[in-house]
Amino acid sequence: MRTLILSLLVSLVFISCQSQSNHNCPFPYTNHQPEDQCDFLEVPRNWDASNSETTRLGYLVITSKSEQRKDDPVIFLQGGPGGSVLSLANIYSQLQFDTDRDFILFDQRGVGFSEELCPGLNLKLLEIMAADLTIDDEISQLKTSVLPCIERIKTDGRQFSTTTNAKDLEALRQHLGYKTLNLFGGSYGTRLGLKYMELYPAKVRSAVLSGLFPLELRMYDALFSNFNNSLNLLFERCTASPDCHSKYPELKATFLAMYSDLKNNPISIDVQGTPFIINQQDVLLFMHQMLYRDDTIERIPEFIKALEQSDLDYISSVTTLFVPRITLINLAVYYAIMTADEGRFDNQSKLGADSKHEIFSDTGLSLFSADPEVISSWYSVPVASNTMATITSSIPTLLVSGEFDPVTPPSNGNTVAKGLKNSQHVIFKNNGHVPINNCFFNLAKAFLDVPTKPLDTACSEQKAVLNWD
Repeated sequence: MRTLILSLLVSLVFISCQSQSNHNCPFPYTNHQPEDQCDFLEVPRNWDASNSETTRLGYLVITSKSEQRKDDPVIFLQGGPGGSVLSLANIYSQLQFDTDRDFILFDQRGVGFSEELCPGLNLKLLEIMAADLTIDDEISQLKTSVLPCIERIKTDGRQFSTTTNAKDLEALRQHLGYKTLNLFGGSYGTRLGLKYMELYPAKVRSAVLSGLFPLELRMYDALFSNFNNSLNLLFERCTASPDCHSKYPELKATFLAMYSDLKNNPISIDVQGTPFIINQQDVLLFMHQMLYRDDTIERIPEFIKALEQSDLDYISSVTTLFVPRITLINLAVYYAIMTADEGRFDNQSKLGADSKHEIFSDTGLSLFSADPEVISSWYSVPVASNTMATITSSIPTLLVSGEFDPVTPPSNGNTVAKGLKNSQHVIFKNNGHVPINNCFFNLAKAFLDVPTKPLDTACSEQKAVLNWD
């Protein structure tokens, strides 16, 4: 498994080195122009300490070339927590939906170019996933694998929390000299955006937040039920569609039978020359990830059929598709922030209570089921104030949800909207986590032009039929 991951990472590094040779920016960004800014900002390692120790934040400012350039930029707040932006700046730069404004990309502390914390921990996770282990054995092995990182953190001295990230963001705004910002956050980036709106309301002109992760909701309270609801919605839509139902009759029953069989008969595949054993929790994780995007939501019935028929080529292609995505999140930063934000409450009990659905009765969900166990023993530098409570605000905010989102469902957006009196909540039909499409970009641009004007959101329902071909 390590060979597979390293080969994928080598490809990314090779591409990065090629792009960096064209300009002075230390980040892999081929479209760099003389007006753009690539640099590092020093911020306190510990915002509550009196010493002068600092950590670096890497950032990229894509300067608007428009004659109508506005002086309030859009700043992108990445998800995760622990997601890198600058390592894939060529891709994330395409999220710039308003060319009349500067567009700011940055890596949050401990991530990517911002003094990455415990690089390589994700590889340990993938090695564990590749083996045919019970969920209890996965948890045990992961807890052992993270111990060197925990020891490293004890000497690192950096705080990690959403409040800390918000203070870093404010330091970046001051450093760049902008009076106000337009926030653009997805997934965990919405939680960071909400915290920044709470702490620095006068510095925010507007916010576009997609895939809502409210401050007051703990992810593990409803992790499995959210996933279960999205899967059931998929089964219902397939049954209601003559096309899908004819191709995949009794899809839910087929899935449950296949899933049950996997308990004693896991599927062995080859992924780029490396063995990978697909068991129950792996299948759940892949399906959870497939519910993130509309184009992969449509492929889930096909994936279930491939599993039922042991179509190894198809199963290998799905595995190859999702393995690199897992490496994009810095697992150490994820654990550090979730520990600070969600606290050391009885996560495991909450997760167990929420998993009492038919497809989760005797197993778990890789990548998430171990989280409460790891968080309970994670070391973190104390943060003086990191309250995670409902915020009220009059800042104009566009809230965006995907109907099939398995981790931040539309109900999260409804929860956030209660405290934001100048918000508009748009639910994209047949979309998953953090919808990104032409309709979204057009709505975001219209909202940014006049944040107080009601939007025509008809396009959010135009994808009325899933393509099951």
